[in-house]
Amino acid sequence: METNTKLMALAILAASLTAPLTYAQQAAPTPPEPPAPGIALNHPLAGPHQPGRPGPGKHGRHSGDFRNQRGPGREPQAHGLTSLTTVTGTVGQWITNDESVLDGFTIGTGTTATTVKFPSHLGKQIQQAVKPGSSVSVTGYSDTTPKGETVFLLNSLTSGKSTVMHTPPARPATLAEPPALASATGKIADYRMDREGRVNGFVLDDKTIVTIPPHVAYQLTNLAKKGNTITVQGYPKSLHEGQVQLEKLNILRASVLTINGQQYLVR
Repeated sequence: METNTKLMALAILAASLTAPLTYAQQAAPTPPEPPAPGIALNHPLAGPHQPGRPGPGKHGRHSGDFRNQRGPGREPQAHGLTSLTTVTGTVGQWITNDESVLDGFTIGTGTTATTVKFPSHLGKQIQQAVKPGSSVSVTGYSDTTPKGETVFLLNSLTSGKSTVMHTPPARPATLAEPPALASATGKIADYRMDREGRVNGFVLDDKTIVTIPPHVAYQLTNLAKKGNTITVQGYPKSLHEGQVQLEKLNILRASVLTINGQQYLVR
């Protein structure tokens, strides 16, 4: 009997000593798992749904800068060696951009006409070297525009003793004075579109051309229709070194628009 009592006392003592240890093991919090390593914005695995990656901005564009790429959201194209060819023929007519700045001409090559394009800063040199009816040899390569048109991009031009090479624009010797703010009021005669079919400005009834960013044009076409009166504050467009404007146009880059008495900041 005495032996059984001692054994029971020892069992109770052992249970009392192990209980705190068991409770501590059960109550101890599970250590948190280490966080997954972050993905840098320029990491190849960073997709559009990764936290911290620029998301779509206004009008469906990403807030990342794609302006220097060849198309919306496309990666820049790497260029290697490009084969050059030479076309010879007679200069047809001059070609200008939307602001009447010379940037190309047609060349008759037998029964077909080829469209030759060049940077607008070469306009003055090319206009001095050739004229419609001149015989010319142009070295360059063919390319396709976003609208699917095939053009011949000039690398060099030779006509008689005159040669024009594709060179970068010269840096101006002195900084030009900033243009003074100008204003114009009139009725919208028509909206203008770029060669991709996007509205990029409008023409007033006095033939003043007003340029605006595409995202502003999207809003403006809902606020002002053809025939509506609008007041424009903006900065006159000036030609860069070497450019030639075949038709004198009054072009304003819009800064503030006034429609039905309400002013709108263009940005």
